Amino acid sequence: MELKNFLFELNNQDNVKKIKINSNLLDNNLKEIWIPGSKSFTNRAVVLAGMCSEPVTLYGFLFSEDSYWGLDALKKLGYLIQIDYKSKKVTIIPQIDIKLNTATLFFGKAGTLARFFPAVILNWQNTFPNSNKLKVDISGEPQLMRRPLSPLVKALKELNANISSDQMPFQIESSHLEGECNISGKVSGQFLSGLLLCAAGAQKKIKINRIENLVQPDYVRMTIQSIKKFGGIVNCDKELNHFEIQTISKLGAENYTIEADASTCCYFISLAFLHNLNLKILNLGSSTLQPDFKFIELLIQMGANIKISENEVFVSKKENFSKPKGNFTFDFSLYSDQALTMGAIGLFADGPILITGVSHIRHHESDRISCFVKNILSLGLKIDELPDGFKIYPIEKNLNEIKGEFETWEDHRFAMTGFLISSKLNQVSIQNPKCVEKTAPQFFNQVQELGFQIDIIKEE
Repeated sequence: MELKNFLFELNNQDNVKKIKINSNLLDNNLKEIWIPGSKSFTNRAVVLAGMCSEPVTLYGFLFSEDSYWGLDALKKLGYLIQIDYKSKKVTIIPQIDIKLNTATLFFGKAGTLARFFPAVILNWQNTFPNSNKLKVDISGEPQLMRRPLSPLVKALKELNANISSDQMPFQIESSHLEGECNISGKVSGQFLSGLLLCAAGAQKKIKINRIENLVQPDYVRMTIQSIKKFGGIVNCDKELNHFEIQTISKLGAENYTIEADASTCCYFISLAFLHNLNLKILNLGSSTLQPDFKFIELLIQMGANIKISENEVFVSKKENFSKPKGNFTFDFSLYSDQALTMGAIGLFADGPILITGVSHIRHHESDRISCFVKNILSLGLKIDELPDGFKIYPIEKNLNEIKGEFETWEDHRFAMTGFLISSKLNQVSIQNPKCVEKTAPQFFNQVQELGFQIDIIKEE
């Protein structure tokens, strides 16, 4: 298992410092594209497979930087990892050394895994009853170490978890989780998802009470769906306030298929909308639970011609092309990963767009609100920063006159958002696009399949 197979690749070039986009040669022929697997479902599946005592095969696997660190962690714990890159298939086979006492795991920039993977370690002796107590040191890159974890750690300690600190780096010991706990959902729904994954592998019934607001509840529903696919039992009320996780003999799923990533899908649909292209997404549709898929409804409000079936999305060219409609206020609290996507579209709309409900994205890979505002202002364009979002104004200049650089802040969302902007502002380069590898390392290769040309500027 080589890291390079999971990382950014652009036309077989190394040391890519920045890129410029040329969209002058686009045509109106129908393009079809297959979206890589969901980052969210991939990471959940890796963790759940790590709590299974029998082999699990994952189909539609997303090969990205995040998923590499998840598989690397399982490998360090003794699992055999069999990979078929062409078929996007991974088989995870327990080959456990029952004498394993300690391990050191590194999660790169993978915040989701840092919050989910404790489930594997805490439940180690439940998954493998003959194993020794396991002590694991966990760390990551500085960007990850700064991200919050304390709500999850506090709740886990209420359930008898042995964790050394509420901030990375820390040490986790296998523990017998039991009892009842409270957890806040106002900073990140990942804390609640991580807690549910931990509880799913416990040998005693656990009750969880969610307090305060819950951002991105659909991701919690995705977690519950994933747990149930692996045989877990989670009972909860409709509002996701109270959860009861039942004990089972063991988790397991011989095969598990990961659906396409709705977040990545939205960038391609937005490109087709902005450039008036015919595009069909082949492997994602209305059956998904992923919250970002609802972003498409906003694009339809703004004038996009989009049809959705159970497993496909079709964006069709409009005969009389016009700017996206503006003068909207959108609450993005349910699909906040697309807040920047809408910010990019707003630059080319016919009126301003106000985006609210996303104060929590200040605590993601970057302060996404502040950094986006800095980027837009650096191009001489108009944007207002708000505590929980921003207001973006349409460009009034000639698009060809706008020059500058779009910084990515080591944040994959900025790399893909930057492409949307640079595809219309061809004199604006995207700095350090390599960070896209966190969730979509083939993104820039795939946009070239749609007809966009990419000029590469390498490091000296």
